[in-house]
Amino acid sequence: MTATVRTSSKAAPAVLLALSCWISPAAWAQGGTISKIANDESILIDGYTFQVLPGRAKGATVGQIKKLGARELGPAAIVFRSGDKLYIASAPVRLPSDEASARGDVYLTADEIPAGRIRVEYVPPKNPDHQNVYDMVKQRGTLEMVQQIFSPARLPVDLTIKTVECDGASNAWYQREGKVPTVSVCYEYLREIWQSMPKEKPQGATLTMADAICGQLFFAVAHELGHAMFDIFDVPVFGRQEDAADQFATYILLQFGGERAYKLIAGAAYGYHEYIKDLKDKPKVTLPLAAFSSDHGTPEERFYNLLCTAYGYDATLFADLVKEKLPESRAKKCKFEYDDLRFAFRQVFSVHLDYDKVKKVLATDWFSNPTRQAAER
Repeated sequence: MTATVRTSSKAAPAVLLALSCWISPAAWAQGGTISKIANDESILIDGYTFQVLPGRAKGATVGQIKKLGARELGPAAIVFRSGDKLYIASAPVRLPSDEASARGDVYLTADEIPAGRIRVEYVPPKNPDHQNVYDMVKQRGTLEMVQQIFSPARLPVDLTIKTVECDGASNAWYQREGKVPTVSVCYEYLREIWQSMPKEKPQGATLTMADAICGQLFFAVAHELGHAMFDIFDVPVFGRQEDAADQFATYILLQFGGERAYKLIAGAAYGYHEYIKDLKDKPKVTLPLAAFSSDHGTPEERFYNLLCTAYGYDATLFADLVKEKLPESRAKKCKFEYDDLRFAFRQVFSVHLDYDKVKKVLATDWFSNPTRQAAER
């Protein structure tokens, strides 16, 4: 689940709408060469027509700075056009005030702006029932593994991932704590995953107890990090955020490919085993009407969406996993659903990824040793 507050938008229509409160209609009609911007004046470079439009604020500029999510530039900014796109480069920005006071009046160019970091934290539990879970995830470096897997993301701000105690609630969520994007995972949720594990291998010999733990946990964390990425990069989402976060998580799991992707998806799917275990004998489900009011899809919906995305990624690899579970009417659409997801992910996030790091992450066997350790405990 998530709690997200938008502070700005990158969509051109939204920017123009916001600027309508800033620039008078007469100012929009002005043209000619702009040699200097006076106090309370502005310029807009139209990303469609490439016209440079001058304007003047209707009132005090202070409120508009906050409303537009504007930030202070340093001594200079360079904007240029290449083909049908606009770019800004070597745009100096002032360091945060606490750093500036220590280092003097310092400016950095765009290439020198420090990237955001993923920070991890294991908050010690007060409830002794959660001590074993705390010790296990900390000793195994669970959050550090997630930190490394998502390190290719070029974040403009710091992001915190932490495990916390949640007063008995089994949950995981994303929200900004103050101004810091934060993913929180409850010890209660981690304990619930552990306690739900079967005594024997589920779904045949291909999936171990450790795989089921790892798949569920990584899917849940990737889901919440999906919320974080939507927020940090101002990604517009049609439909429910929760569905989009599920798709984000599923896409990430699948990128590991082959046996690793299979085990992660099968492990994540195991989290829904209580809802679909009687699929053959009891194909009908009765739910209270209020169940359909949630911002989350029903567990059954999420299960089928997970399988369909995986089947669309590789119908051969996941054939046995979806056999007799995914109706043919849905299965034949899965390739198109995955292609849509891949296109959306690449369109939105490709510019925010370091692909040299992506290659290293996908070439690393992150899950074998941790899952083996978990199985032995």
